[in-house]
Amino acid sequence: MVHGPCGHVGNNSPCMKDGSCKNHYPKNFCEHTTHAEDSYPYYRRKNDGSKITIRRFELDNRWIIPYNPSYLLALFDCYMNVEICSTLKLVKYLYKYIFKGYDLISVKIISDDSRADVHEIREFQQGRWISPPEAFWRIFEFRLNEMTPAVYTLQVHLPGQQLITFNKNSDLLQLMRKSDFSKTMLTEFFKMNKTNEKTETLKCFYREFLEHFVWSFKYKAWTERKRKKVIGSLVTVSPHEGERYYLRPLLTHVRAPMSFDDLLTINGQKMDCFRDVALALGLLQSDTYLQETLEEAVLFQMPPSLRLLFATILVHCSPTDPRFLWNKF
Repeated sequence: MVHGPCGHVGNNSPCMKDGSCKNHYPKNFCEHTTHAEDSYPYYRRKNDGSKITIRRFELDNRWIIPYNPSYLLALFDCYMNVEICSTLKLVKYLYKYIFKGYDLISVKIISDDSRADVHEIREFQQGRWISPPEAFWRIFEFRLNEMTPAVYTLQVHLPGQQLITFNKNSDLLQLMRKSDFSKTMLTEFFKMNKTNEKTETLKCFYREFLEHFVWSFKYKAWTERKRKKVIGSLVTVSPHEGERYYLRPLLTHVRAPMSFDDLLTINGQKMDCFRDVALALGLLQSDTYLQETLEEAVLFQMPPSLRLLFATILVHCSPTDPRFLWNKF
């Protein structure tokens, strides 16, 4: 694909601005591709005498738009503009492109046949473009998006330290009389393991409980699930939170616990803290639990958060092989 011609051979080209091409064509001849500090690369453009006639003008390699000369053209059988992106602007561009929202088109409404110069950036009108498939989908009121299977977050808290939410305009005295804040997903999970016949046979981990039961936020109770497959995910806990951090692996490795005290008891002996229980069960004898923490974090956390988590692990968890964790994650 050839740019232009513009400049002194095409002053009326739409890329002309203030007497020069806004895309900086024609480019300079260059024997090798070089990378600038904060701009597009300078591509190799050999001065080999090759020329082509476009609109009565002879154009050489300086007018050729970057492209992939073999694989992509053959694979997709169409022209593809290819740029080497080697700076941080690549990340910003891709991020903005992915989250740019709905497809848009630029519209210009002309009331007469005048040929006056148009400033495209200043005078364009922005409108919503709905393609025929999307229009059809909306007319029949089909779902525009969904997540399958559904993922629900399970609470993790220490005894008596659950989060409490209420409307800011609520009467606190009346709220305390009517609401039972002691009931949470976790405490009712313990209760179901004590009293429900089905849980005695299932012997579920906490994360598996949602596959068989539904949590009602209104009534704060578990009821048996009748349809739909879901996945339960425990909330993330930072290592610097101490006991709450050690409670989380216990909930993922101990089946059907009946209370916090039940989690603290091993072979009839009650431990002083959840960390001692994790040690006794062998969950802290290696860096396995730290690897599981990082493996879960890399699914959704951004690099700064991951680095902070790694630093927190170094300070609070004393990993046996920090270099291995660093190299792996």
